[in-house]
Amino acid sequence: MAPISIKAFQNTLRAAATQHRHNYTNIHSMTVRWEKDDTKADKVSQHFQNILKTLNIPPAIEHVIRHNSPNPDVPFQQAFHDILDESQPKTKSDHNLLIFHYAGHGFIKNGQLTFAETATAEKTLNAGTCLFKDTGLIHGSVHLDILLIFDCCYIGHIATRAPIISNRVVEILAATSTQIPRNRILPENTFTAKIAEEIARRKRSGHQYVEFADVFQTLRSRGERDKLRPTNALLVGVGSVVLPLDGSCTVDPVTFAPMCTALFSVSVAKELTAEEIRHLSTWMRNLPCFAGLEVDRVYPGKAMCLILRSALSVYTKLHRVQGYSLIAEDVRAPIDLDNLL
Repeated sequence: MAPISIKAFQNTLRAAATQHRHNYTNIHSMTVRWEKDDTKADKVSQHFQNILKTLNIPPAIEHVIRHNSPNPDVPFQQAFHDILDESQPKTKSDHNLLIFHYAGHGFIKNGQLTFAETATAEKTLNAGTCLFKDTGLIHGSVHLDILLIFDCCYIGHIATRAPIISNRVVEILAATSTQIPRNRILPENTFTAKIAEEIARRKRSGHQYVEFADVFQTLRSRGERDKLRPTNALLVGVGSVVLPLDGSCTVDPVTFAPMCTALFSVSVAKELTAEEIRHLSTWMRNLPCFAGLEVDRVYPGKAMCLILRSALSVYTKLHRVQGYSLIAEDVRAPIDLDNLL
């Protein structure tokens, strides 16, 4: 992967190691399911409504894809574009959020995210065009964040992003894969239910706010127990949606050590001096506990390669940003080969 400038490296790393809290002007939400699916999606949608209730957000608009619709793509696209238009900031000072939720079957067809009524996929609709392409066409100066929650098996290609800081975030949370067939998962064990449960737990514990990348990290750490391997990805930006939690608000989430870590590399075009590396290490040590950021190794060369460790919730914001590459998740300290030989 092509190296990045020192300035781009510093800016993207700082952005990823910060939990950006916005006072959203307006929050709109939408949940989508098939009328006659085989996953009890109507009950899963209720768990999404519970998430909104916990976050003190108005109930979501519900779009039901009708079984007898001759072309389900058209009403779905119209419904999504309607709420997308409604979510647009009305003034330059507005910063809005749109949350989209889907429960049911999903897969990739001809490179596009496709929703299916049942496991046999006899009835489908192309969801990728409006969810990914159309949201990506929104100008970078528009302060509209978008959170896409897919309670379906979704593994999509995420394009490489330029190492720049955007005014907005388009974030994906997806169930990705499970060890149980989708139509055999009880509604209370679905990805949506797990998110609802974790956010409710944090509210009961008095957390001041919730970052969705951090929720993903917690669910990923329980993947083996829950037989679920979720994904968190960014289409736009280097951040994650953060929402306040009403309540006692005494616990600052940044004081918790990460439940999952990542080992990753970054290729920097210009070699850092010893003083710059010391300054970088000092800055990392002074970060809040949640970031778990530290320098593991530094390899000089035509382009300097830095090996870093961080919370998984920090790295996911940098995944597919030019210059950054994941090496491994949840690895322990390296073995001292000198003592083995």
